[in-house]
Amino acid sequence: MTENQRTLSGYKSAIHEPEDFENVNEGKPLLDDITEYVLKLMGSPRVINGTATKKKKDGSETKIDVERAVCEFEEKLTQNKVVAFFRVDSLNFAQSPDEEQFESGVIKFFKKIKHPLVEGVAPDWDKYFIPGMRFRSRVVVKTKVDKDKNVITSYYLDVPTVRPLLPSDKAGEDFAPSEPAQTSTAAPAPSALLANAKLVVHGAANMTDALQRLADAKVTDEVIAAFVQANGKGQITYPI
Repeated sequence: MTENQRTLSGYKSAIHEPEDFENVNEGKPLLDDITEYVLKLMGSPRVINGTATKKKKDGSETKIDVERAVCEFEEKLTQNKVVAFFRVDSLNFAQSPDEEQFESGVIKFFKKIKHPLVEGVAPDWDKYFIPGMRFRSRVVVKTKVDKDKNVITSYYLDVPTVRPLLPSDKAGEDFAPSEPAQTSTAAPAPSALLANAKLVVHGAANMTDALQRLADAKVTDEVIAAFVQANGKGQITYPI
């Protein structure tokens, strides 16, 4: 006997009633997904529980319980809020280029801003997610419609496009008028520039913290460049 089967003909689908979403970006200029923006972490991330679909190396999938850090960033010019969700209960480091797709998003993020996590060491997140830390990135744009048919636009961090701020990004940014010209036309020696930088960043926990202190102190681009160069050569030890 052939079993009767249902078809979609005449099937009535239930429609989920839209929820009211908080429109934190209401009235602000719209962002797009092709422009690179300066973003600032607004506070310490909060942790939420949830589930995720884990894809194994053999291609199979399974549901697991996870904990994610919810990070809220603010775009410099428009004050739009940009959100990122990073899984933090379990970290997976890529051991080879073939495994990079399985690497944790939070690990990729800190690699992008040149403050990588130490493999095999449980991170002290207070030394990584520092409120006020800044970087450049594009955003992912998504829209929702509430029950009153209002369109709500949300922005999410586009992790692959993240990069650190360069000294040139900070030149003249929120600074006071130019400092008086130096009486001597001779450029300071690199060692003197680095010494000045070290005085300013004393106590900094990491590169991001150090760059923020240099910017806040309104030092010259030459001082910042000297510090960045020394850091790249491994001549800076944190905390300073």
